[in-house]
Amino acid sequence: MLSRSLWILPALPALGVLVNGLLGTSWRERRIAVVASGSVGLALAAAVGFLAELLSRPPGERRIAVRLYRWLSEGPLAVDVGFLLDPLSMAMVLVVLFVGFLIHIYSADYMRGDPGFRRYFVCLNLFVFFMLVLVLADNLVVTFAGWEGVGLCSYLLIGFHHERKRACDAGRKAFVVNRIGDFGFLLGILLAAGAFGTVRYGGIAAVLEADPSFPTAVAAAVALLLFVGAVGKSAQFPLHVWLPDAMEGPTPVSALIHAATMVNAGVYLLCRISPLLEKAPAVLPVIAAVGLATALYAALAALGQRDIKRVLAYSTVSQIGYMFVAVGCGLYSAGMFHLVAHGIFKGLLFLAAGAVIHALGGEQDLGRMGGLGKEMPAVSLPFLAGILALAGVFPFAGFFSKDAILWGSLGRYGAAFWLAGFAGAVLTALYSAKLLSAFTGRKGHPGPLHRPGPVLTMPLAVLGACALLAGAGGLPLFTEDTLFARFLDMPAGAHGAGGPALEAALAAGQLIVIVAVLFAATRRFARSRKAPSPAFLADGFGIDRLYGLLFVRPLAALARFSFAAVERRVVDGAVNGLGALSMALGRASARFQSGMVRRYAASLAAGAFALIGLGLYFSGGF
Repeated sequence: MLSRSLWILPALPALGVLVNGLLGTSWRERRIAVVASGSVGLALAAAVGFLAELLSRPPGERRIAVRLYRWLSEGPLAVDVGFLLDPLSMAMVLVVLFVGFLIHIYSADYMRGDPGFRRYFVCLNLFVFFMLVLVLADNLVVTFAGWEGVGLCSYLLIGFHHERKRACDAGRKAFVVNRIGDFGFLLGILLAAGAFGTVRYGGIAAVLEADPSFPTAVAAAVALLLFVGAVGKSAQFPLHVWLPDAMEGPTPVSALIHAATMVNAGVYLLCRISPLLEKAPAVLPVIAAVGLATALYAALAALGQRDIKRVLAYSTVSQIGYMFVAVGCGLYSAGMFHLVAHGIFKGLLFLAAGAVIHALGGEQDLGRMGGLGKEMPAVSLPFLAGILALAGVFPFAGFFSKDAILWGSLGRYGAAFWLAGFAGAVLTALYSAKLLSAFTGRKGHPGPLHRPGPVLTMPLAVLGACALLAGAGGLPLFTEDTLFARFLDMPAGAHGAGGPALEAALAAGQLIVIVAVLFAATRRFARSRKAPSPAFLADGFGIDRLYGLLFVRPLAALARFSFAAVERRVVDGAVNGLGALSMALGRASARFQSGMVRRYAASLAAGAFALIGLGLYFSGGF
């Protein structure tokens, strides 16, 4: 049966890594790209086959579980390498492979001529492999293995152009900040193993279901520690600082890792442990508060950026904040729907931004763009679709997912929370207009354009169409029972006291405000494209400088002191002292090596008599 071959999904990208890594040293770029893209394309075709098998089963039986082998065991605790494919992981697998396949095709042209072409595709395939391991894992330990693997690939790809200091610094920053969150994740795994006696998601859910009296405090502690890991990986406040700097990597890397897949892993993890979160309801408001604060903060910071990729980076942080709001409201299906929609339209926007940067010879400053709509229609039309989806304009996917989140937050936390969430949506429209202004108004770039070819524009057209069509998953409108919620078989959220009529009125009002703000702000930014932004917005409210003052500088000073006082004086002093002592002992013993046989014979005789005497003494012979 097809279900027994679930391992083939991660195995195909891994095969691409091995083939290109071992055999591709003398290959041309085209063959390397075909192998890398083909491995992901075959995995996508296999995933579609698995999707058909899931859909052929009754809703309650849509689950494929495969145990490959036992990894380790300690007493009653056993950890298997096993994969689980259910509607939740299926949605994530399709996003990873579909968007990943298009990005591989796009990269074949975008990275053409780069000295590290083969290394790039090996790392890209390796990332897809680890991402699939993370998504398909049926327990926390295997998830953590994939989690760390995508962190490694992120470090390699952010610092891909390692000859540039900024790229190296950004890679190290991402690596260090993510380790903070990963420490919380690791503690959560250890606590879960001790508390539940298992690390399997199904086993944890079974324990909670079988024992209603299970301590809520323990469940809350495990959930909070895993949440810390999700905050780091998904770049939520206060561990968000690595993502804007990660834009030093190639633009397709930003599209795949930092928009469509890796940064969504934290949201996926929280949805996967939803039974644990339901057992610890006090944790949900914490998740919602962090998500809302991040959504508002990052949206304001995006307004102050001039670099097109940094605007999109802060936009990613903000939109993932809305996914955390959904999880914190218990809207797991709505959060996953926004994850899928965001993966499509944000991947589209990053790829379109890459095409613009490519056309302008590396220019990324929005103040030096403008009038690109007429010059690059094959890029501008898909980009417009992505912007409308990002802003939440009907009938694009972002409208359906964001409306479900805002409406659910009203029912869960009240009008003030909804109003703050809506303010974030208005800010989203404002920075969306700033991005859109690159394609409107007067031409801002004096030089000639290097118009992208079909290899770059084809993925944009496909993603643009998907940004429109994916909204069908949110149908029928103004109800919990959407098509996507039926597929996931997870809660879509609770309606407020006003019912569907109030939701429809609020959605219509939100849409009118968003469209008006988007239209007016686009014209405003097009006229004053080069106007400076407030310094505190451009600087991200100085969070990086604050962290530098509180953590980086003290730790650097401690490191310098440790090097000067401990390393050089204590450690080096001890090592050098032992070396000097050895040399002195060697010189002293060398005096006895005279080369005269009589002295050697006398020494041997004296030693023999000494050993005999000691033996007799200790044996009582004297």
